[in-house]
Amino acid sequence: MKSAGSYFDRWDLVAVLSITAVAFVIRFFSPILPDFFVHPSHGPYLTNCVSSTPIDPQGDPGTLCGLAYPFNRGYADANGQLSPPNGQVFDEIYFPVDAYDDVKGVEQCHPTTSYCRFNYFDPEPPLAKEIIAAGMWADGWFRAHFQGATGDYIDLGFNTFGWRLAACIFGTLCIPMMYLLARRLWPNRLFAIAAATLACFDGMFFIQSRIGMIDIFPIFFILASYFFFLVHIQSQTFRASMLSLMALGTILGIGIGAKWIVLAAWASIVFLMVARIVLRRFNTELGPPGGSFLSWRYLAVAMIALVVIPVGIYVLSWYPFFARGQFHNLTDLITYQVQSFNYHHNLKATHPYGSPAWSWPLLSRPVLYYAEYTGLGTDVFTGQPLIARMANLGNPWIWWTSLPCVLALPYFIVRRRSFPAVVILLGFITQYAPWFPITRVLFMYHMFGGLIFMILALAFVLTQLAERWHPPKPGLVVGAHLAIAVLFFGYFYPLWTAVPISESAYFESSGTPPWGPKIWLVNCKNLPPSEPQLFCWN
Repeated sequence: MKSAGSYFDRWDLVAVLSITAVAFVIRFFSPILPDFFVHPSHGPYLTNCVSSTPIDPQGDPGTLCGLAYPFNRGYADANGQLSPPNGQVFDEIYFPVDAYDDVKGVEQCHPTTSYCRFNYFDPEPPLAKEIIAAGMWADGWFRAHFQGATGDYIDLGFNTFGWRLAACIFGTLCIPMMYLLARRLWPNRLFAIAAATLACFDGMFFIQSRIGMIDIFPIFFILASYFFFLVHIQSQTFRASMLSLMALGTILGIGIGAKWIVLAAWASIVFLMVARIVLRRFNTELGPPGGSFLSWRYLAVAMIALVVIPVGIYVLSWYPFFARGQFHNLTDLITYQVQSFNYHHNLKATHPYGSPAWSWPLLSRPVLYYAEYTGLGTDVFTGQPLIARMANLGNPWIWWTSLPCVLALPYFIVRRRSFPAVVILLGFITQYAPWFPITRVLFMYHMFGGLIFMILALAFVLTQLAERWHPPKPGLVVGAHLAIAVLFFGYFYPLWTAVPISESAYFESSGTPPWGPKIWLVNCKNLPPSEPQLFCWN
C-alpha cells in the first residue's frame, strides 16, 4: 500500500486532466456531427448544431447547438397552453422550474409573506435544484455582460442551456472524482484509469450530465464521500484525521441535501468506520492501516462531523423556503419531510417507462426522454425522414459485463481479504437493495447510485485478471475492454444526444445501414402503463 502522499504523481495528473478534458468536450459540445457527409464541398468538417430543430415552444424551426439541444416542441392542450412550455425534456418540467421559483421567491417574497406565489411542493430535497439555479443565474449573468441581454439574471438563464449547465459541470467532475476514488481505494493506476474511462463513456453518466435533472449531483457527492472516507482512514496524523473527518461530514451533508440516496453512502461509511473499530479490538484490520486515533475526543468530533454537520447543512439547504415565508419554524420543515416521505410511500401513479428494480442492471427498460419525428429533414443515405430520440440507456458493454464482476466480489472478499472488494460490494448493495421494497413507480435511472459500484467492480476485476494472467503487457487486457466500451459509446451516441438519423438506423428494416439499428430489445407490447414493458427499448 502506497502512502497517502505518494499515491498520486504527475502521471496521475496527466491522466486526470486528459480524461476530464475528454469528458467535458463530449458533454458540453455534443451533439458533434460529421457535417462533411452532408456538405462535402463546403462547410465545417464537424458541427455541434442540429439544423431544422424546434427552437421555441411553438416549434419554429432553427438551429440549436451543443448543450442547449434538444429543445422539446410545445403542443397545445384544450386550453391552448403549450406543453412543455419552455422546451423542457422529461423531468426538466419540474426541477428547473423549482430552481427558478427558489430564486424568485427569495427576491420577491419575505419571511412574513403569508403566501408567496413561488411556493411549491416537491418531495425531493432542495439543494440540487439550488445548484441548478446557480447555473441558470450564471448563464443569465453571462448573457447580460457579454451578449447585451437585459433583465433579471435568473430570467435570462431560464432556458435549456442555463438549466443544464450545472449538470454538465458536475457530470464532468464525476469523472476525475471516480479516478481519485479508485486510486485511493486501490493504489493501482490501471484500475483508476479503467474506472474513470468507463464512467466517462457510459450512457447514463453521459446523458444525466446533459439534462436539467437532479440525479447527477448526488452521484458526485457519493463519489466524493467515499473518497474522503478513504482519505480519513488512511490519515497518518491526528490533525489530518480530524480535518478529513470534518470534510467527510460536510460532503455527506451537502449530498443528503441534494437527494436522499446519499443517506445510503452515509450508512455504509458509518458501518465501515464502526466495523474497523470493532475488529481492531480483535486484532483484525479492515482496510489499510492508518486512522488509529480512537479516543473520546475522536468520538466527539465524529459525532459532530457525521451527525451535527450533515443535519445542519440539510436544514440550511431549505433557506429559500424560510426566506419566502413557506416555512416559519422547524416544525414546518419537519412536517414537509413527513409529507415528502408519504408522497413517495403512497404514490400510486403509473408510467409507460416505469420498471421494477430487478430489471435495471439488465437494461430492460430505458426511459425515452425526448423524441422528434417531423421537420428534421431527410437522411442523405437512405432518403428517409430524419427522426431524433434520446433515451437514458446505459452502455450495454459496460453494464452487462459488470454483472459477473459484481457477483465475483465475494470471492475476492473471502479468498483474498480484499478491502476494495468489501467497499465496492457494500456500496452496491446499499445503493441498490433499498429500492426493492418501494412500491411507487420507479425508473431505470434510479440505478444510478448502484452504477458507480458496478463500474468499480468491472474495473477492479478486469485489473485483477490482467495482473493474474501476467501477459506481456497486462494493460492490453484492460485496454481492449475499454476500447470496446468506447466503440459502443460511438454506436449509441445518436441515441444519447438526439442526433437526427433515419428510422431504419433505429429499428431493424430492409434499409438498415451498417451503423444501425440502435434499438436492440424489441419485446414491446400494447400494455397499459400499470404493466411495465420489459426488455423493450422503444
